[in-house]
Amino acid sequence: MSLTVYYLNHSGFVVETDTKILVFDYYKDPSGIVDKAAKTDKPFWFFVSHNHSDHFNPHIGDFACHTAYYIYNENVPFTGGSEEQRISMAVYTTVSVNDVEVTQYGSTDEGGSFLVKTDEKIIFHAGDLNWWHWDGDTEENKREADNMFAQELHRLTGLVTDIAFFPVDARLGRVREWGVTAFADTVAIRTALIPMHYFGTPWVPSREFKARHNTVPLWIPQVNGDKQTF
Repeated sequence: MSLTVYYLNHSGFVVETDTKILVFDYYKDPSGIVDKAAKTDKPFWFFVSHNHSDHFNPHIGDFACHTAYYIYNENVPFTGGSEEQRISMAVYTTVSVNDVEVTQYGSTDEGGSFLVKTDEKIIFHAGDLNWWHWDGDTEENKREADNMFAQELHRLTGLVTDIAFFPVDARLGRVREWGVTAFADTVAIRTALIPMHYFGTPWVPSREFKARHNTVPLWIPQVNGDKQTF
């Protein structure tokens, strides 16, 4: 089975499988990809990792007539669609509905991250799970961030994914790659590691990253609307 991945904006992606349209962290869609997908007969499955405005837009409720389910972290105040369409999840829980299994892992910011299994594919969307080690922060805060990320990574040990979306935030400067490097150390990625949450220029992997993870397949979206079929 094939997958086509569309980059919406920031951390928003559409993953089109043979039978459905998975929409992760819809914030805005300048290229109108979701609108175009609504003209097909494939049902939407929306996933919302947390309540930050750059990851959750209540406008997703406007697509209720095309949507099978809205699956979101329990702290997201989503009221769109019908009660039957809404599935609120706590972190470290799993739900199975129709042919889709969803596990919500944790985050180092608000909300959680999603592991989705469907159509013989495994997709991980990290939300704001990252190694948020900020230069200029207090040493205590840095240690807390380091420990939080290590704890969350430990929960992912041994995980195998086909597609993995992970933040590579330019604002982190010299430590921009710390999180994605450790993630790739921990999780097996069979088809594509896809960076997101740039807050700046798209990621250009360093020589050190490429040497350490030369077998990890990468797709790096450059502009809104980019797509790739796997």
